[in-house]
Amino acid sequence: MSSIFLLFPLMHSSESLQTRSPDIMKPQNEEMSCEEDVLRWLAAQVDTSKDFSICVSRINLVERGLLLWRRQKISSPVNTLKITFLGEAGVDTGALRKEFLIELIGGIETRLFEGEEGKGKMPKYSLNDLDNGLFRVAGEVFAVSLAQGGPAPRFLQDWCFDFLLSGTLENANKDNVYDAEFSPLIKMIEEASDLSSYSEQIVNCGFTGPINEDNKQNITRAIVMHAAAQRTLMLQQLREGLQLYRLIDTMEKNREVCRSLFVVQGGNDKVDSHYIVSHLAPQMSESGTLKHTKDVQILNHFQDFLMELEDGDAQDEAALSVPQVMQWLTGQAHRHLLLSEREAFKITVQFDHTCMQRLPSHTLCYPIISACTQTITFPTAHLSNSNEFKEIMKTAVQHGGCFYRV
Repeated sequence: MSSIFLLFPLMHSSESLQTRSPDIMKPQNEEMSCEEDVLRWLAAQVDTSKDFSICVSRINLVERGLLLWRRQKISSPVNTLKITFLGEAGVDTGALRKEFLIELIGGIETRLFEGEEGKGKMPKYSLNDLDNGLFRVAGEVFAVSLAQGGPAPRFLQDWCFDFLLSGTLENANKDNVYDAEFSPLIKMIEEASDLSSYSEQIVNCGFTGPINEDNKQNITRAIVMHAAAQRTLMLQQLREGLQLYRLIDTMEKNREVCRSLFVVQGGNDKVDSHYIVSHLAPQMSESGTLKHTKDVQILNHFQDFLMELEDGDAQDEAALSVPQVMQWLTGQAHRHLLLSEREAFKITVQFDHTCMQRLPSHTLCYPIISACTQTITFPTAHLSNSNEFKEIMKTAVQHGGCFYRV
């Protein structure tokens, strides 16, 4: 009988965090010149004397994560976030935290915000979520993610960021407020010669003047203000969450530097094939040997696999993506925000040429990864051709994302 070995990520508790005194929580008075300054300052505000521990299931992670975050009373999110996934043996030395923050930030974006793809998002008009304090939790999650190695919440509309800092809607206009209901209405009003068919909608948006073509500009302004004003309570609560680490104070003093961490046009954290391949550190066999030839072949297969994923259908949500491979390898799906982290980042690649000697009766085994040490080991006996490599990798990434081995 043939046997199949499916090997899952390994976790090592090799990282250690230096404990910082709580008195480091001082206001930032100096101006910051770049994102790097903001992120380093934020990281220094984390109180590592205690852990902010959350034990959560991967199933329904976003809803459960928000609930558990809100009801945690023993410690504060100002402390080091420690994640345990129910039923898994993984010990959080950083990789689990990053994975949790990636999933939670992405979930918050779809759960609590809305807007057109590529144009940024605004808070959903949801009074029950407001009453449950979920926008405050979202603000805290944003702050923790920036301070503790997670992704930047780069999906807000520009006017939302301005409101968080100024408390006014003076910067809200039809060019930067995108609403699924009201933006199409504005377009129809601008193109119409007779506004009578839109009278009820216009009045419901708070416009009380004469509804005629001469007032089109005032009417569209009223609709924009109506769409934005509905979200101000949610943004005010989001601001409360951003008080964590006194982040909001730093944002006010360094508005344009911080803008790029929050607005959709601010930057691109998406991992591509080049980002992964350029940070590979393969431990190659001796040059000129058959083993070395196999090593090179596998690296080529890996690069081709990533490029094929990159060129796939972006609209297919079920399709495997390059960021998913990055998360499988390292625990995080985004580019490192700090330049120093990007420069130090490497994925160690090892090659197992002896699995058939150890287990002569088996027919298939999968790559072994350690997300904490950022190491992947390829079994060379089972990855000899491109098609075999792709199928094995797809199965490994899709079904080997949990931490069952320590």
